Amino acid sequence: MKQYVLTCAKTIQRTDRKLAVFLNGWLMKHLDSDLVDKFHQTGDNPFSVYIDEQPTTVKLVFNALDAEMETIFDELLLNPNLKKFEFVSASQKEFVILDHNARVLTEKDLSKQFYLGKSTGWYDLKIVSPMTFKSQGHYQFIPDVRLFFQSLMRKYNQAIENNEQIDVELLDEICKRTQITNYRLRTQRCFIHGGFVTGFLGYLTFRCYGSQTLKDYLGALLSFGEFSGVGAKASLGLGAIQLKNQKEENNGKA
Repeated sequence: MKQYVLTCAKTIQRTDRKLAVFLNGWLMKHLDSDLVDKFHQTGDNPFSVYIDEQPTTVKLVFNALDAEMETIFDELLLNPNLKKFEFVSASQKEFVILDHNARVLTEKDLSKQFYLGKSTGWYDLKIVSPMTFKSQGHYQFIPDVRLFFQSLMRKYNQAIENNEQIDVELLDEICKRTQITNYRLRTQRCFIHGGFVTGFLGYLTFRCYGSQTLKDYLGALLSFGEFSGVGAKASLGLGAIQLKNQKEENNGKA
């Protein structure tokens, strides 16, 4: 897995909420049409994108979840001829690239994190872009332990094992042993495909009271989540997370 962060100049006070959708559209235009058709037919998008807005810059973030997308993104996003992005329908129509960065997360990295046994069980997250879950035919935009980790487990299994089936008993154990201990969230509506989707974003803290093995599993899973996103529409900019430093067990509660 590989994350590409393209930092661009910001010329307006606040960027469009649809900017991630425009970014997805730009990407689709630059991918092979057969690959785009495959994504549409299977619903399997081995990538995610999101916007991380800063006071004076905008970070356009692309995540490749498999080797094929890594190769494609390497050629497309690390191309020295790529100097800017242009979006006809956006308020800021031109985004000049100031800097390129990339970081890699391998299965070996995740295994090492799991087997080191150092997770404290505290997980501070920044929900960078609105998060929502598709459940029973409807979008749910309330933070929920089960929906959160169910989504993340499915994405992990799809990316690593090419199978969306999850261990329901393990999910039940996560729900039994994990709580949301703190949050500062707000809702935001996103315009996607002719309609609005509501999600939540801000800051969220989980605490796991389970075994060390379970704590380490969640730590590795959340590290993966920085690449995959969580919830619905990650390929259109929703559900991006950043994992903050884990709290020490002897610190005060979140």
